[in-house]
Amino acid sequence: MNLQGLKIKERIRKKTEGKETFIKVLIIAICVNLGLVAFYAAVALSYKDISLTVNGKTAEIKTIRNSVDDMLRVWSVDLGEKDQVSMDRTALLKDGDEIEIKTFKVDEKTLKEDVAFREKTEYTSDMMEGEKKVTQKGVKGTDKVTYRITYFGGEVMEKKEIARETLTKPVTRITMEGTAISYNGVKYSRKLTVSSTAYCLRGRTATGTSVHMGTIAVDPRVIPLGSYGYVPGYGQVHAEDTGGAIKGNIIDVWFPTYSQCRNWGRRTVDIYIK
Repeated sequence: MNLQGLKIKERIRKKTEGKETFIKVLIIAICVNLGLVAFYAAVALSYKDISLTVNGKTAEIKTIRNSVDDMLRVWSVDLGEKDQVSMDRTALLKDGDEIEIKTFKVDEKTLKEDVAFREKTEYTSDMMEGEKKVTQKGVKGTDKVTYRITYFGGEVMEKKEIARETLTKPVTRITMEGTAISYNGVKYSRKLTVSSTAYCLRGRTATGTSVHMGTIAVDPRVIPLGSYGYVPGYGQVHAEDTGGAIKGNIIDVWFPTYSQCRNWGRRTVDIYIK
């Protein structure tokens, strides 16, 4: 056989070996793929559709794990003693299982909070009744407050204040209200509605003056002794006397006779005080 014939024969041999190698690789690949298909088919059959709710939030998941503990271990979730699971954590999971997990957590939170300002009313006879004027504007304060908050299932179960620090103090709002009133063209500092009785005893008053028309007994905590005023139906009055029964919004007007006292009786009157 000449050299040319040997070369042709060698090329045929290499082509035959190459085909055989390709066929072997193809057969191996097919076998591997068939094995993988079988493996994935087995895995797919082992998947379970689970409804998992954690602290009120629900997700539909697929898992090949056999129990809740297995599933949580894969997710690196470590439940505490006070956490709650709706089913036995070691029980076998089944397709369609619904699992609810509620976790227990204690946290501390520091917040800045507004502090309401107080309201204060002051009275002045320099303004007429019904007039108002803000003399000091109210300003909210600020506190730094730390709370210890207990959560269960994602909801706040307890919120307890454990520390408070004043950052800025609130400023009280002060409103001035007028008490002055005009009656029959005369300006008075204020008007009171009182219960009035009458007396006719003679002698000296608590301030040392002699009783006379216009003398009245008052409770000095309500109407200061020495105050002048006017009582419709009686006239000008001067607070000069006191009495054991004269407490609060009560006045006792003086008359010279018993019959006048009896005619006056007990009545509700307005007293205009200068």
